[in-house]
Amino acid sequence: MRRNTIILLSLTLSLALVFLGGCGSNVVATVNGENITSQELDEAVATQMDTLAQQGFVLEGEQAREMEKMLQQDVLNQLIDQRLVLAEVERLGLMPTDKEVQEEIATLKEQLDSEGEFKKFLAAYGINEPKLGDFMKEQLAVNKLYEKISSEVPQPTETEISDYYAKNSAQYTDPEQRQVSHILIGVGDYSNGKNRSEMDAKVLALQIVDKVASGADFAQLAREYSDDLGSKDNGGQYPAFSKGSGFAEEFENAAFALQEGKYTVEPVKTTFGYHIIRLDKLIPAKTYTLDEVKDQIITSLRNERVNQKVAEYMQELRDNADIVNKLAEQPAEQQSGTEPENQSTKK
Repeated sequence: MRRNTIILLSLTLSLALVFLGGCGSNVVATVNGENITSQELDEAVATQMDTLAQQGFVLEGEQAREMEKMLQQDVLNQLIDQRLVLAEVERLGLMPTDKEVQEEIATLKEQLDSEGEFKKFLAAYGINEPKLGDFMKEQLAVNKLYEKISSEVPQPTETEISDYYAKNSAQYTDPEQRQVSHILIGVGDYSNGKNRSEMDAKVLALQIVDKVASGADFAQLAREYSDDLGSKDNGGQYPAFSKGSGFAEEFENAAFALQEGKYTVEPVKTTFGYHIIRLDKLIPAKTYTLDEVKDQIITSLRNERVNQKVAEYMQELRDNADIVNKLAEQPAEQQSGTEPENQSTKK
């Protein structure tokens, strides 16, 4: 872990703590004879539900119950995979040393800036430092297994890199962009409290066009007259944009019809009012050469292959394990808030 330590912990610590602390209750699955209890599963599902709520998904009543049913099997599969990975790490002798664990905790403390913030972090998850060390040890071990699998994936060949570039060259092309400045003479609600009528807006816009034609400074006119609060202080200038960037269609069409340095002699009408648009800079489309994007392609190919290798590795662990998943054949209506029956199935 580097600078993403806190983020990684926030995403995964709760599930790991269920594994570290779960005990008792009924058995919903076994992995090579090791039990996963309904208490562990319920707590992990509750964590997932809380995460959804924090992300703005308001789930109540029947909707919440349906979501919980959907999550149960997915979360149980995660717990099963967690057991498999940790057993494999033990088999390969990849468990980190106590020194490595303490170094990782020191890194976390450094990122949290103070001992007080570190204690708040522990309190938020209801754990102490030794429990955190247990999790860190497992997380580091998982990272080592990932690195081991990654090291077995060969680097892509020059031919593979060239073929990938040929097939995906479109993603290495920047479309033509335009940088414009504009002055908005707003109408109604878009006129900054002036409640300007459409006729008054057009008349004023035409007067400003005359000022531009007479040599007045466009940026100064934008600061004085524009009702676009997001750009007026910048002389009306927008960052460069390509087609389909979300501007009003009339505005975009006018911007892409202009020659560099020219402005719209006839104000452009949109929902917001009337715009005087000037094209400040035309940025031509660019296709990056293979040499310019070679490193990106190597990364893409390796990530794709590593992910595939990891998936195959995990599937092999499942295939060779003795997994009993009592939830798999349980009727859906019994998968929430009820005790698992004695039915069992090999995952």
